[in-house]
Amino acid sequence: MEQPSTMVGWVRGMIAAPAVLSILWPAILLVVGYAAWQTWGAKYVAVTYHGIDPQKISVTSPPEYVRTDIVDVVYTETAMKDMSLLDKQVSAKVASAFASHPWVQRVVGVRKKANGRLDVRLNYRLPVAMVYVDDPKTGPGFLVVDGEGTLLPSDFAPSETDHYLHIIVPGAYHTGGLGSPFGDTRVHSAALLARLLAPHRTELKLKSIGVHGDLRQNPIVQLEIANEDGERWFWGSPPGEEVAGELPATMKLQAMLAGVPTGSDLRQVQLQP
Repeated sequence: MEQPSTMVGWVRGMIAAPAVLSILWPAILLVVGYAAWQTWGAKYVAVTYHGIDPQKISVTSPPEYVRTDIVDVVYTETAMKDMSLLDKQVSAKVASAFASHPWVQRVVGVRKKANGRLDVRLNYRLPVAMVYVDDPKTGPGFLVVDGEGTLLPSDFAPSETDHYLHIIVPGAYHTGGLGSPFGDTRVHSAALLARLLAPHRTELKLKSIGVHGDLRQNPIVQLEIANEDGERWFWGSPPGEEVAGELPATMKLQAMLAGVPTGSDLRQVQLQP
């Protein structure tokens, strides 16, 4: 007597199942499709149709000593090709990308403009000296630094080294990469002095900055300056690191511009009224 009832229930279930699935499947497909779009589709469309075109990036005109295409290098060596103009953080990401270039001292700002254009304002590093190094692999040569001792690209012809002060430090060799500190306290100290003297290099006929004395006896680097004739002045401590009783850097420079003779100890030179 129960068999017909069981059979009827089974048949009714078979009939009802397609009706239920017809309601659930569209909902399932909608959820899965939305998740896939959020994971892959939206990013693909954003990058493909709203990506950054390097031809539409303008930067502050670089100085003549920057001989590389800043935009091309940054776009090629960073993840800019994967960025989207629809990203709310794109300006910060573009700024971070340009800040990684060794010639860039600071990113002043990034502005999004019409038609997918980007305007990037940059401050560039200024080379002030050439550091003499004797690389066991490549031999002797010069590396370029700015006034803080940051290692810069060596995009200079050998003849151009004479347009800059030379830093002569025994055994100097960099430990950092381009855009990073040179990695030698003596070089950093000499670079600070080179930044101060660079505008007066031609007038005073300056040639090089060297290290005087033994750092084991005096932890503050002591510097000396040589002119084109090999004559020297004893400068003393790096600018801003003067010890008690030592003239400040501005007064030492003033004495040199006033014609203090070579061989003078600029730490205690007497300025003429």
